[in-house]
Amino acid sequence: MSNPDPIAEIIAERLTALQAAQRLSAWSLIVSFFGDAIGPRGGVVSAGTVQSVMQRLGIGAGAVRTAISRLSAEGWIERTREGRNSFYRLSGDVEETVLAAERRIYAASSLLPSNSPRSLLIAPGPLPDTSLQALETSGALQIAPQVILCFAPGSELPAALRLPGATLAETQTLAPGRAMRDQIALARQESEMEALRQAYAPVSRSLEANEPLSPEDAMALRCLMIHEWRRVALRVLAVPADLVDANDPEPETRSLIAAIYARLLGASEAWLDANATTPSGPLPPADPRLACRFRPA
Repeated sequence: MSNPDPIAEIIAERLTALQAAQRLSAWSLIVSFFGDAIGPRGGVVSAGTVQSVMQRLGIGAGAVRTAISRLSAEGWIERTREGRNSFYRLSGDVEETVLAAERRIYAASSLLPSNSPRSLLIAPGPLPDTSLQALETSGALQIAPQVILCFAPGSELPAALRLPGATLAETQTLAPGRAMRDQIALARQESEMEALRQAYAPVSRSLEANEPLSPEDAMALRCLMIHEWRRVALRVLAVPADLVDANDPEPETRSLIAAIYARLLGASEAWLDANATTPSGPLPPADPRLACRFRPA
């Protein structure tokens, strides 16, 4: 009887867990694959390459075709044909969205400097819909129905948060009470971060023990991990370092993901070199910035 493959078992376990939680989305996996692996290699890849990676992740050809059709209809992916072969790339219309996401996904930290400005805004009444929509894009935190904590000077707040009759107080320091700390912990996705750290700690141990790792599994695991990490990293609120609890799990989780990513990078890129194609042949060399992901700027 052959020895079990620890990495293959871990991939299977994560796929089972995501399926049970209804988080194994072909649509999202494909976007993760393009943003993470294909973007730095020219941005264009064959349909067969996408299908190979998705098949290793338990996504059938029919589900891939359905997801691609949806992505194309919604303007995320552009499709072209060269003879009998189809090729995909992310649409130019979503490039800035993807780049903005990458800056958060691959940052060395989500924490702001402890001397970052902060503004406390007290609205005169219920927040209008435009203000609620501005909360996420501006990185602000609603800590009570009419109270917003912003990590920027008042003069830099978006117009949707500069409400008539609102009280605005700017300060360089803030001593949050327990209720505010609880709100910050929720916005920092602490429970999701800790769950992800526990899920991928076995991967780190296997890689540190130099367990066998095929290029195909390296590519599949890299895609799967970034799929899971992306979901959490894009929802984490960036706050000044002095406002997080000492046991905030995000730095340790981000460090773990970064370490695994670095170990998977060589083998997964080798898989792309050997298997991924464009209309003109193999993928071009990777953008040098690929090697700088998760490193301080």
